[in-house]
Amino acid sequence: YKITRDIYHIIPYNEDPETYFPDGFQVAKYIMQNKEYYLGYASAMKIHGLTPQSEASVYVVTQRQMKPANRSFRGINYQFIQHDAARFFGFSSIWINQFEQAMVSDLERTIVDIATKPQYCGGIIEVGNTIVKAKDRTDPDKLFYYFSRNGNKSAKKRFLFLNELLGLEWTDEHEKMLGELGSGFSLLDPTAPDQGRKRSKFGLKINVDPNRIKMEVLDRRIS
Repeated sequence: YKITRDIYHIIPYNEDPETYFPDGFQVAKYIMQNKEYYLGYASAMKIHGLTPQSEASVYVVTQRQMKPANRSFRGINYQFIQHDAARFFGFSSIWINQFEQAMVSDLERTIVDIATKPQYCGGIIEVGNTIVKAKDRTDPDKLFYYFSRNGNKSAKKRFLFLNELLGLEWTDEHEKMLGELGSGFSLLDPTAPDQGRKRSKFGLKINVDPNRIKMEVLDRRIS
């Protein structure tokens, strides 16, 4: 099966050659052959069972800039997001379907990534929902180490705010991170309008109603 020029995929023996085509995660893997990458953001959330969202968009993290950064294939949009070497960590080869494995960010890296760029997972409500759904599977030590290594203060601010808002456990590590935020204000949700009151404790401009975040995350936890 031809993916792009010079890139082909062997059709599984039990599939119909007339109707078969690989899923979006497989296509991303084949496009990135011989290049360093991982499936991240909303795509990693989907693979880890943290969101029911479809594969209308596939998010691929790379070390080298891909041109064009957006591509379409069979109705699926592929977004290539460049991370520098210092932020390119926290992934491994895992199963993406019954046939193949691909490089995917682990739970902790996924949380750090979406807290850094909520626009690649659907916004801050999806970040909160992921933190809650993944909490029993998350390694806290690894998570705090990843936040430190990632070096993005806005990500730390959003993570801490959501932990307090959603009533999650608050530890000495949370308190330590809170003391490292510095000055300046970030948007709670970069996908929402630049408005709202400032919350100095977290260095955030609260541009999404916190009650809405709590209600939507709680509703999903119950359902």
